[in-house]
Amino acid sequence: MKSLLTVTLIATVALWAGAAVAFHDGGVAECAGCHTMHNSQDGVEVDTGNPIGNEYLLIDGSPSDTCLSCHAGYGQFENGTGYGPGGDFYWLTKTYSWSAHGHDYFSTGDSHGHNIVAPGAGIAMDATLSIAPGGTFQSQYLGCTSCHDPHGNQNFRILYGNGDGPKYDGGRFSFAAAAPVAKGNSRTTNVGSGNETDAKHTVYKSGMSQWCANCHTNFHSANTTNFVHPTGRAMGSSIAAAYNAYVSSDDLTGGNASSSYAGLVPFEKVNVDLGVIDSTNDTQGPTGVDQVMCLTCHRAHASAFPDAGRWDFTETFLADSHPVLTDIGATADDVANKYYQYTFVQNQRSLCNKCHTKDFGDAPY
Repeated sequence: MKSLLTVTLIATVALWAGAAVAFHDGGVAECAGCHTMHNSQDGVEVDTGNPIGNEYLLIDGSPSDTCLSCHAGYGQFENGTGYGPGGDFYWLTKTYSWSAHGHDYFSTGDSHGHNIVAPGAGIAMDATLSIAPGGTFQSQYLGCTSCHDPHGNQNFRILYGNGDGPKYDGGRFSFAAAAPVAKGNSRTTNVGSGNETDAKHTVYKSGMSQWCANCHTNFHSANTTNFVHPTGRAMGSSIAAAYNAYVSSDDLTGGNASSSYAGLVPFEKVNVDLGVIDSTNDTQGPTGVDQVMCLTCHRAHASAFPDAGRWDFTETFLADSHPVLTDIGATADDVANKYYQYTFVQNQRSLCNKCHTKDFGDAPY
């Protein structure tokens, strides 16, 4: 019995050690990386904003602020220079306004992504949407740990799997869908590390749209109608051929499958071998069995554009995408960072055309 117990303990420690390597580098045993028992270290308050402590004994006032105490510098809240696949939460703090054609227009920070509640970063709950569109998850509980398990697991980006999800309203929010299957790059998303390009990007394999539906359930329940763009199903040979041929609004047919991948228009590579694929150098376009997903058009965290769009859905030409320098609230850096380091022809139309190719007959910009 003693031998069995010893073997069991060794096996358990080995499993913990394997998980530790994949989780926050310091390992799951580094509790003090996020928690403080007495809100004091060397005679100094740890969470100065909450002198009597806070829920979960965190080193910062909220779960998301605690996450950002490290991850902001990795590019998740970095003045718009976090060029990662998820996007930079900075855009949630930026609202732009302008006048055109006799009307006033706004691109509000609330609309730019998932409004994680992080008071220390100046991010409040969504003032427009009280619950997740298409679902029931209340905005007041939304945070980094609504998607990512702070104590670690073996899933892509430590996303919650099916079963018990995040802490929610005194209990747990149940997730029906498993975590997506994908292969990413560095957690640091500033230029020169894990920044997204046409060749260096997350390689998605399966399950992304189904996982988003854990909270946005009814966006998918009537997926066969004309009111919801299909996701999580094969794009078909015609769409795949259009994607591969499309280079720009100036060149609709000059592309080829070996180099057609667009970082701004990703898709799920259903048959990819994630153990072999190089996610730092992948330019292969889709086949007919590959799938459009939620993240084909949206960023998971935030972007400069409404609806966390990968591009500005409200403009015909990308050159007109807001923010522009004349917008109230915009800075030159905002304008420079909105499309990462991607470049376009002057009259490039909406990137919906990467799949649908409706550029024909347009007058020059």
